[in-house]
Amino acid sequence: MKRLFSLLVIVTFLFILTACNEREVNLEIDREDQFIVGLEVNYAPFNYSQNFSTQYNYPVANQVGIYADGYDVQIAKAIAASLGKVLVIQKLDWDALIPQLEANKIDAIIAGMSPTEERKQSVLFSDGYFESTHVMLVKSDSSYKNATSLNDFNGARVVGQHGTVYDDLISQIDGVIHQTPLKSVPDILTQILGNKSDATVLELPVALGIAANNPEFSVVRLDNGFDVSIEDITVSIAVRLEDEELANSINSILAGITQEVREKMMNQAIVRENG
Repeated sequence: MKRLFSLLVIVTFLFILTACNEREVNLEIDREDQFIVGLEVNYAPFNYSQNFSTQYNYPVANQVGIYADGYDVQIAKAIAASLGKVLVIQKLDWDALIPQLEANKIDAIIAGMSPTEERKQSVLFSDGYFESTHVMLVKSDSSYKNATSLNDFNGARVVGQHGTVYDDLISQIDGVIHQTPLKSVPDILTQILGNKSDATVLELPVALGIAANNPEFSVVRLDNGFDVSIEDITVSIAVRLEDEELANSINSILAGITQEVREKMMNQAIVRENG
């Protein structure tokens, strides 16, 4: 058993380093041989879309001509390879992810999802596969650009993404104008650029990726930031409540990916997003 686990670790490590990419095939694949993963393909650098093929990205099954790349995609590829299954990526709206998992339409959610207590009532989470910190994102010419604490955002119009910890954290800002959450991060960016919002809350890698690709935005790192739990800063993979065996297999695979490799994967995802 120990030898088998070591083999899985090696396969996973080699798969990540070579970043080999499966291409579309014309063969029918049995459902039991597929590992179907749901994600937004709209949450860089965790996952994002491209309209061209590379050695790193992967075709989106329900979006012709669209390819998914990002940290989540590389994790999904590694897990599928170690499980001996063919990866299938489904692009889904955030609010549809858990319902589609419960309906057996997908096998796992690998989408930068935090393992909150509320979600644990519906799905089973793996161990964390990334940990981050939360920052504010503002326009580069914003009066909030040089903020150092949450108190500096008193009176600011702050908008979050619906159904996420980003939106939940906004209430920790005294005197904030907590705006109606929006469906996606791109929607939020559009609202900020349109001067309808002053700021949003994001994970550091997401904010860095946005700012690197869009000089109109600046990342505000806070000396006195949000009061968060480990669940708030951890992202995990979700499977169905009854799929304990799959969750255990995923945990074994994740255990073979070192922190150094994870950070390298994330940094490379950010670079590719902006390349």
